[in-house]
Amino acid sequence: MEKTQIELLMELAADFQQQTAINNRASEQTEQRNALSTLVDLARDMQNRLDQQQNRIRQLELMVETDELTGLYNRRGFMRRTREALARAGRTGERGLMVIADLDGFKEINDQHGHAAGDAVLRHFGQNLRTHTRSDDYVARFGGDEFAILMTGSSPDAAQKRINQLKQATARFPLIWQGTPLAIRASFGYTVYDAKSDISDLIRVADHDMYGQKHASRSKPEAGEEGSDAA
Repeated sequence: MEKTQIELLMELAADFQQQTAINNRASEQTEQRNALSTLVDLARDMQNRLDQQQNRIRQLELMVETDELTGLYNRRGFMRRTREALARAGRTGERGLMVIADLDGFKEINDQHGHAAGDAVLRHFGQNLRTHTRSDDYVARFGGDEFAILMTGSSPDAAQKRINQLKQATARFPLIWQGTPLAIRASFGYTVYDAKSDISDLIRVADHDMYGQKHASRSKPEAGEEGSDAA
């Protein structure tokens, strides 16, 4: 039986509606994909911005924790690393050494050769300490001609050996300033830290030991200085 015009028109209308629905769904899916792509791009952009911000924060933290002259940690940075080491010692039972070093005769170098030479001596000594300590030790300039080293994971039995190695390295590598070798000498004091240690007490005890070594060295005759504990 042939379809009437009305039936044909109704079929055409139904086909049109179906095709329109398909097109609408396709359009909606395209819009959803575009929206999802936009969200992904926004998320990536936000992550990049966060990464850049975190990098800037790390750079600022590094700046405020770094001694400008020597490139070592300053007191602030050293104290933070020491707190972290003590917290780690509480978890692992690790022990180590707090070392304080002070240059001998630094004022005379400044007086005789000028402050530029004094700055060069500080940089040279700081680099020497960094070169002759391990990568997991923390080296800092506290200010003036005073330096600090946190020797992580060092046993008390190895303490004097490591201190002597630093003294010998300091004596072996003088600074050549305008063609003149400037002998660099330093006094070292230390104490052992563990999980129960207090930062202020560690610094006080190591500092006291360092000044004891310095005074002992000054009080000995010139010929006997080479065998003393203070450099």
